[in-house]
This record gives sequence, C-alpha cells and structure tokens, in this order.
Amino acid sequence: MAAELLRRAGALVANKIHPTTCIAGFRLAMRESIRYIKEALTNKVDSLGREAIINSAKTSMSSKLVSADSDFYAELVVSAMEAIKMTNT
Repeated sequence: MAAELLRRAGALVANKIHPTTCIAGFRLAMRESIRYIKEALTNKVDSLGREAIINSAKTSMSSKLVSADSDFYAELVVSAMEAIKMTNT
C-alpha cells in the first residue's frame, strides 16, 4: 500500500503538485478512513457475545507460539479484558 501511495504521489509531483499538498491529501484521506471505520465497520463488544470474542482471540493467536494452547490463552485474554473493561458514564 505504501508503495502505491508513493507511486501515485510521484505522479502528482511530476504534474507540478507540491509534495506538501500531496501529504495534506493523504492526511485527509487517513482521517476520513478512520471516521468511516469507526462509523460503519465497528461493532460494540457487548453485541458480539463472549464466544465470538473468544473465537477472535483464538484466530489472532493461530500463528503465534501459543497457538497449541489457544483455548486456554483465549479464555485468559477474554477474562482479563472483561475484568478491566471500562464504560463511558
């Protein structure tokens, strides 16, 4: 992705667009991407259920050293997350 951004920025600079203008555009795109992810692609943890969170933890550990014991560690991670979960009041 970084290579493609640099390639496209190089083309813009070749067309006499100043590099700071390119960077400003990249920053704007980043902010809009983050806004879109927060609004459209996230789910509240409470709506997922414990089993889905455990499965997600197992998936993230599948290529790690602890993958053989993923059931144990997934349960441990989810329990720790629930113990420190904060809510906005």
